[in-house]
Amino acid sequence: MEQLIYLVAVPKGKIYHCSSKIQRAIWEKYNLWEGEYLPEIHVTIDAYNYRDKQEVETIRQALKEVVQNIPPFEIYTNGFSYIPAPYNCITVHIVKTKELKKIYSFIHRRMIKKGFEARDYSPNEIVFHISIAGTYGRKWDEVESQKAWEEVRQLDFKYHALIDEF
Repeated sequence: MEQLIYLVAVPKGKIYHCSSKIQRAIWEKYNLWEGEYLPEIHVTIDAYNYRDKQEVETIRQALKEVVQNIPPFEIYTNGFSYIPAPYNCITVHIVKTKELKKIYSFIHRRMIKKGFEARDYSPNEIVFHISIAGTYGRKWDEVESQKAWEEVRQLDFKYHALIDEF
C-alpha cells in the first residue's frame, strides 16, 4: 500500500466558511462522525510517496523551499461534484484555471526534479476539489451518499478565495 503525504492549500473567506457549514450539516444529518473534529477544509495540490518518517520530513523541507516564492493566487468554485463508489465522496469543484495549472505544474516538476515520487497526473488530468463528505468519518453507502449529493448539487456555490499559504 502506498503512503502519501499531501501538499494542501486552505482557502479563505466564503469558500472556507460555506464549505464548512455544508460539511457540518451533512456530517450531522448522516451521522458521519468518528471523532471529535471535522476534517479541515482544504484543496489538495499534489501528493508524494514516502517510505518512512525521515522521508516525510525531507519532503516537507523540499516543499517549503519550492513554494516559498509562489505569490498569493485566487481559486474559484463552480458547484459540487460527486466521486462514485468506492469513495462516495461529495466535493466542492475547484475551477482549473491556467494559473492553478501553472502553479501545480511548477511544484510538481520541481519536486520530481528533486528526486521525489509524485502521483502521476498531468495538469489537464488532475481534478482540484474540496472533500466535504465521504473521505473521512464513518463509511457511508452509495444510497446515503447519493441522497446527500442530490441535496447539495443544486446549491449555487460560485465563490472565489485567496490562497496565500500551503
